[in-house]
Amino acid sequence: MSWWSEVPLFLATAGLFLIPGLLVAWLSGVRGFPLFAFAPALTVTLVSVGAVLAPLAGLNWIVGVGLLTVVTAGIAFAVQRWRGDAVGRPARDWANTAALVFAVAVAFFLIGRRLLFVYGEPDAFSQTFDNVFHLNAIRYIMETGAASTFDVGRMAGNSYYPAAWHDMVALLVEFTSAGIPVAVNAVNFFSAAVVWPLGCIYLVRQLFGRSIVLTLLTGVLSAAFGNFPLLMLDHGVLNPNVLAIALLPVVFGAAINALGLSSEVHYSPTIRWLLLLAMIPGMTLSHPSTTMALLAMLVPAAFALAFRRTVTVPADVPAEGQGSRTRAAKLWPWVGVAAYIGAVAYLWTVARPLEAASTWVPIQSTGQAIGEAVSGTALGRPVTWTVFILTAAGLAFLFAQRGTRWIGAVYVVIAGFYVVVSSFPQEDLRMYLTGVWYNDSPRLAALIPVVAVPVAAYGGWKLLAWLAGLPLVAAGVDRIRHATFGKPAYGAVAVVAAVALVGASTYLTQKDNIRDAAESAQRSYLLTPESGLITTDELELLNRLDEEVPEDAVLTGNPWTGTSLAYALADRRTLQLHLLATYGDDVDIIYNHLRDASTDPEVCPAIESTSVDYVLDFGRQEVHGYDHGFVGLQNLEETGTVRLVDQAGDAKLYEITACK
Repeated sequence: MSWWSEVPLFLATAGLFLIPGLLVAWLSGVRGFPLFAFAPALTVTLVSVGAVLAPLAGLNWIVGVGLLTVVTAGIAFAVQRWRGDAVGRPARDWANTAALVFAVAVAFFLIGRRLLFVYGEPDAFSQTFDNVFHLNAIRYIMETGAASTFDVGRMAGNSYYPAAWHDMVALLVEFTSAGIPVAVNAVNFFSAAVVWPLGCIYLVRQLFGRSIVLTLLTGVLSAAFGNFPLLMLDHGVLNPNVLAIALLPVVFGAAINALGLSSEVHYSPTIRWLLLLAMIPGMTLSHPSTTMALLAMLVPAAFALAFRRTVTVPADVPAEGQGSRTRAAKLWPWVGVAAYIGAVAYLWTVARPLEAASTWVPIQSTGQAIGEAVSGTALGRPVTWTVFILTAAGLAFLFAQRGTRWIGAVYVVIAGFYVVVSSFPQEDLRMYLTGVWYNDSPRLAALIPVVAVPVAAYGGWKLLAWLAGLPLVAAGVDRIRHATFGKPAYGAVAVVAAVALVGASTYLTQKDNIRDAAESAQRSYLLTPESGLITTDELELLNRLDEEVPEDAVLTGNPWTGTSLAYALADRRTLQLHLLATYGDDVDIIYNHLRDASTDPEVCPAIESTSVDYVLDFGRQEVHGYDHGFVGLQNLEETGTVRLVDQAGDAKLYEITACK
C-alpha cells in the first residue's frame, strides 16, 4: 500500500468531517474562517447524537444521522432568519485570508509528516492494549448497526462508552469500503493535522484578535508539542481523546465568543450560544473528560465576565436609582460565578470513572512537574527552549495586563491539573481533582498544548512587537517601506517576511521533543515478528481466515495475545471482543478446560452454548507481558481435541473436533 493510493480516502474523510457541519454553519449565517473551524465539531455532534437518537425512533443509525442533519440545518436556517442579525461583520481581508491558508498548510505539513512517520504504512495499527476495544468496536457498529454510545458500551460489558470517534470511523468505512485500520488512521490524521490547527487558530483569534503574525505563529506552534497529538497515539492508544482534544480549542473559542469575551464577535447572541451548544455534545461523546476540562477552563472566564459586568454601571440605570440597583447589578454576576463553580464542583464528583479504574501513580517531583507544565513537555522528554521561552513570555505579558490575566489563569488551571496528577501523593485531593482523567498523567499532559499554543503564540507576537519597536529595527523597517515602489513591491516584502517568520519558527520548534514523541509513537505501530499484540505471522494467518473459516463461525483464543482482533481485522466473530470484559461461565469453561473435552462433561455443553468452532493459538506472548492463564487452550493437539487447519510460523488455526 502506498500513501498516494490513500489520497481519495483522505478526501472522503475531509468530506465526512466538513460537509454536514458546513451546511449547518452556513445556514446559521456563519461565514469566512469560522465556517471551516466550526464544521468538524458540528459534524461530530450530528453523527454521534444521530447515532444515539436513531434507535429510539426505530431507524437505521446512518439514516438517523442524515435525518438529524437535515432537521438541524432547517432549524439553523429558521433561527438565522429570526435572530441571526450579524454584528460587526468584518470586511474581506485578503492578506489575513492568505495568512490563514498558509498557517493551516504549514501545520498540516508539519503534523502530517510526523503522523506518516508514526504509521509507516497506511494500514498500520497501534500494537497496544486499548486498540483491541477500539478496532473491535468499529466492526461491532458495522455488524450490528448499534452505533449509540449506550450500545457500544455493551460490547465491553458497560452501559456507556463515548462512541463519537468510533462512529466517525465506521461511517467512513461504510461509505468507502476501506479497511478498518486504514480508516482509523485517516480519521486520526484529519483530526490531528486539520481539525486541531483550525481550532487553535480560531481560539487565538478569539483571545487576541486578527493578526497575521499571530496566525502564522499559531500554525507553527500547533505542530510544536510532543504532548499532542502524538502522545495520545502512543499511550493507550487513546483514539477518542485524539478527536476530543482536537475539538477542544474551537469549542473553547466558541464559548468565549458566546460569553462576549471574544476580540471578534460577528453573530447575534442567539446564534453564538446555539452554535456552542451544538458543538459540545460531539466533543462530550468523543470523550467526556475533555468536556470536564472545558468546564474547568471556563472558571477564569466566568470571573472575567463578572468583573467586566461589575466595573461599570449600566448606562440605562437612572442616576436616582443607581444606589440599590447598582448594588444589585454588581451582585448578580458574582452569584452566577458562585453557582457555576458549585455546579462544576458537583459534576467533578459524579462525572468520573470508578476509583478502582483510576490507579495510575505519580511519576515525578512537584518541581519537575511545574517545569514540564511551563515548558510544554511531559514524561521526561527534552525541552524545546524556544517553546519554553515563548510560553514564559506569554504568561508574563498576560499577567502583566489587567484585561488578559484570566487567559493566563486558564493556563494555570490546566497546568495545575498536570502538576497534581504527576507529582501529588495518592490521596483524596489528587483523586478528587484528577480522577476524571483516571489519574493518568499522559491524558492531562495532552491537554497542555490547548492552552500553551495560544499563550506561546501571544508571547512570540509581543516579543516581535517589542523588537520592532527598538530604534535600530524600526529604522530598518522604515527604510524597507520607503525603498519599495507601490503596493506590489511592499506585498512581496510582506510575503518574504511571512515566509521567513514561519521558516525560523519552524526550525526553532521542531526539535528533540517532537522527534522523541514521534519515535516513541512509531514503536507502537511497528509490525514485527515480535510485536506486542499482533506479529507478522499472526497477521498473515488472520488475512487467510476469510478463505478457511465460514462467516458465521465463532473463534476462541487467548484474547490477550491478539486473537480477539480476528473480529476487527478478519471479520470473524470471537468469544471475547474486549480484554477486560467477562462473558459468563461457559466462556470460562472453554478458556480453562477445552483441552479436557474428552474427560470433562461440562466442556461440550459449553461449546454448544457458545457456538464456538475454531481456536486461534497465538502462543503465550500477551500484550502487557503478563500471563492470564487460559490453560484450557494450551497444548490442544496433544489431547486430540482439535484439528490443525492452518499455520503461519508459530500462529495456528484449529478446528474443534472433540464434540462432533
